[in-house]
Amino acid sequence: MFLNSLNPTEKDNFMKLAVAVIKADGVVEESEKQILSAYANEMQIPICNLDKQGDVNNIIKDFAMNSTPQTKRIVFLELLALAFADRNYAAEEKTLVQQLADAFEFDKAFIEQAINLEDAYVAAYMSLVNLVEKGE
Repeated sequence: MFLNSLNPTEKDNFMKLAVAVIKADGVVEESEKQILSAYANEMQIPICNLDKQGDVNNIIKDFAMNSTPQTKRIVFLELLALAFADRNYAAEEKTLVQQLADAFEFDKAFIEQAINLEDAYVAAYMSLVNLVEKGE
């Protein structure tokens, strides 16, 4: 939703982190692949190869040191949404999201608000899908 505001380096690094998130639990769902494709379309960049992960720690440090507070919030919220995409917020995904939150110095209240909003967003989206597909 907000990824187009990232600069080219941030876009590339974001996609590498996105791959890390979807691979964190050892299962890559089709819905997660579709989201990667949507991210690429939004940012107007080529679709990311699932082998293009990079060094997660260095990428997170780069965002933490060189990005604006708004960019950090965008990266965090979009990756959190990706972690929720398959409706299975796995422990490995939680660990990676917490690593981002720590590096970006987000407090517990911000993280809780983000999780609550993402959960509500995913639930609303799924309700819309059911309405379209099943009329329910």
